[in-house]
Amino acid sequence: MSHPLISDVFCDSYSALIGFVARRTGNRQTAQDLVHDAWLRLAERGPRGDETSQGATRAYLYTVADNLAIDHLRRAGRTAERFDGSGNLDMPAAAAVRDVADRHLHREALAAVDAALAALPARCRAIFLADRLEGTPHVELAQQHGVSVKTIEREVMRALDAVEAALLRWRGDATVQRRGRRRALSTLLGVGGLALAGSAMWQAWRPFVPGWQVVLATLRGQQLEQALPDGSRIALDAQGRAEVRYYATRREVALRAGSAFFNVAADAERPFVVEALGARITVVGTRFEVAVGDDGDLRVAVEQGHVRVQPPGAAQQDLYSGEALSWSAHAGVQRAPAQGEVAPWRSGWLDFRHVPLHAAVQRLARYSPVALRVAPEAADLTVFGRVRIAEAGAWLRLLPRSLPVTVREEGQGAERALLIARR
Repeated sequence: MSHPLISDVFCDSYSALIGFVARRTGNRQTAQDLVHDAWLRLAERGPRGDETSQGATRAYLYTVADNLAIDHLRRAGRTAERFDGSGNLDMPAAAAVRDVADRHLHREALAAVDAALAALPARCRAIFLADRLEGTPHVELAQQHGVSVKTIEREVMRALDAVEAALLRWRGDATVQRRGRRRALSTLLGVGGLALAGSAMWQAWRPFVPGWQVVLATLRGQQLEQALPDGSRIALDAQGRAEVRYYATRREVALRAGSAFFNVAADAERPFVVEALGARITVVGTRFEVAVGDDGDLRVAVEQGHVRVQPPGAAQQDLYSGEALSWSAHAGVQRAPAQGEVAPWRSGWLDFRHVPLHAAVQRLARYSPVALRVAPEAADLTVFGRVRIAEAGAWLRLLPRSLPVTVREEGQGAERALLIARR
C-alpha cells in the first residue's frame, strides 16, 4: 500500500505521534483518528524529492498530523451547538482505518492463502479462481477443461480445503473443520485492502474489497466535515450518518440519515457514487447535496458540476449546476431549479419555501435540545422563510405572529417538549 520507508517511519513513530497530537487536541481517540488520516495522506503521496531519509519523512509526517490537528480544532470551534445553546458538543468518533498491528496480521493471513493456492496443481488453482472470483459456471468450466461437472466441483472443494487449512494453521488451530470454509475465506478477504505483490488472487479480488472506509455520524445539534483520501470532502449535518468506502475502481457513500454536502475531487477512473433510500447518485467531480428526509423523501441539489440520479423505480435523470430533484413515495419524482443556496445549513441557516409546518419542525428538531411536536391539525400549515439555526427557538416562539398557532412548553426535565397547535 505504501513505500517501505513510510511504513517503517509510521510504525516507529506511532505511539509518540499520537501523544503529540493528543496534547494539541486534548482527546486521545481524536488523536488516533487524526494520526490515521496523516498516515493515509502520506501513504497516498509517497516520498518525494529529498524525503528519502527517515528523518525527513518523520518530519513531514509530524507536519501533516499537526496541520490536521489545527484543522480539527478550527472545525470544532465553528461547529458550535445549534438552536438555543445547550446540549452535548462532543464530536462522534470516526473509525477511519484499522490499527497498524491489524494490518500486519491481515498481510500474514493473505500471504498464507496465497501460498496455499500457489501449492495447488495448476488446473485446480485455475478452476478455483475462475469459480470464486469470476463466477464462471461449472458447466462452462467443465467444457473448458474437458472434464465432468462433478470433477469441477471436486477441484473447487479441494482448493477450499487447502485455503481453510492454511487459515487454521495461521490461527494456530491444528484440526481442519469441514464447516465454514466459505465463511472463513470471505471473512479473510473482507478485512481490508492489503495488496500482496504478485498475488493473482488479490489482484482479481481487489475491486471488491474496500481499501479505505469510514463511518461518519453526528448527534443532535452537531455538524461534521470530513476530508477523504482523494481530496474530496463531506459535510454532514446534524443527526446524520454516512458510510464511506473506497475501492480500487470506485468510491461509494451510503447516506443512511440526514443531509450531506459533497465536494468531490474529479477522478474519471473512479466514479463517486452516493446511495440513499434506494436512489443512486453518480458523479465524477462536482459539489452537491443529498438530503434524506424524516418522512422518507429524498432531495438532490447540485451547486456545481453534473450528477446522474437514478431514483428507485423511475427514469434516470441528469442534473446540472443550479438544478434539484426530489423524490417521495406519494409524490414521485419532481425536478425544479435549486432555489437559493445549496445546503445553507453549512453556514448556519435553513430555507423553508412553502414547506409544511410538520416538515419544517422535523428539520429544526435535529438541532433542538428539547423535543418538538406539531399537533395534527397544524401539520399542513405552510411555512416560508429563512431561519438562523442558532435562533430557531426564538423563531418557533414567534410563529403565532405569522400562523394561526399556539406554542407552549409541556413536561419537565427529559420529558420537556415544545408543542405547536392550531388555535
